[in-house]
Amino acid sequence: MIRTHSLVFFMVIILGGYSFFNNPAIAAPLVHIGASSYTVNGQSSLILSSEMDLKGPVGTDGNRHPAKTKWDLQWRFKHKEQNGQCGVESVQVSLGITHIKPVWRDKVGASESLVSRWLSFEEALSKIQNHHVDLAIEAATAIEDNVLDVVPQKSCADLNVVVEGIVRNIKEKYRTLKTDYEEATNFGRHNGLTLL
Repeated sequence: MIRTHSLVFFMVIILGGYSFFNNPAIAAPLVHIGASSYTVNGQSSLILSSEMDLKGPVGTDGNRHPAKTKWDLQWRFKHKEQNGQCGVESVQVSLGITHIKPVWRDKVGASESLVSRWLSFEEALSKIQNHHVDLAIEAATAIEDNVLDVVPQKSCADLNVVVEGIVRNIKEKYRTLKTDYEEATNFGRHNGLTLL
């Protein structure tokens, strides 16, 4: 993404006095990643799994799951009027991502095989979290890229309608991709997010 934007910026400089509509301010999405946790205790896979079923975060299906990644996209854009048209001057997307995961409190003294299973669980969780982060950043980037590509409109009111429609469609697309992934993997369980 950075290379593409750099190339666009470089080309705008070369083309110099070209219309302001072809010279948008380009900024990478602002990304903040946080984490929260809940504790589980137990000396067997069954007990730890029961603890996660009891304490884990609630998913989009209304059930509790071992872990969850949620994200929130906020966006804004500036417009500029010129030559009787209204175009996008700049766009900024902020992305907040939060991982919720279990922390095993009484790991000390647990069997080697249970510790090994837990490590495999954490490795699977890390891969799943990375997938969600990649998906969220892809959504944020798609919003920036698509909003910057909007052609000037007759009025700023028309521009707002077009931009809001684009953002709404992109958010819905990526919410659906997230939900489809969760359902296809049984909220990560098919990808190793289980101790059983």
